[in-house]
Amino acid sequence: MPNKAPDHEEEPEFRVTDRRRVSPEGSREPAQAPEPQADRTTDPPPEAETPPPELLSTPDLVRIFIAELQARALVHLGLIPNPQTRLVTKDLPEARLAIDCVAALIEQLSSSGAPSERDQLRQMLADLQLGFAQQSGT
Repeated sequence: MPNKAPDHEEEPEFRVTDRRRVSPEGSREPAQAPEPQADRTTDPPPEAETPPPELLSTPDLVRIFIAELQARALVHLGLIPNPQTRLVTKDLPEARLAIDCVAALIEQLSSSGAPSERDQLRQMLADLQLGFAQQSGT
């Protein structure tokens, strides 16, 4: 930490410009039109702008939902610990809801997916349904 002389004041590293439209006496000043910019060369041409990021396709978004619901079903079946609490608990109504949603999403996705993907998704659903049957004792 540098030593400072008591009578030496540092100059601020920034400058404050008051752009309010109020005079020092407190009355409103008339609005001024913005000054036209003389040099427009600093603005990039429109074709040089970066394109917005692409949105996920709907089938990809459905795949993400399926994966999330599968993980939740496994947590609610008590087959894996909850990632937030690290506890293993069983909530069969929640597991049933997640599995039913997975089944509905797989049904919708199966028409646009590759046959190997459909087989994997159906096997995953069968595994979830078997886990539910085992955990519920039916």
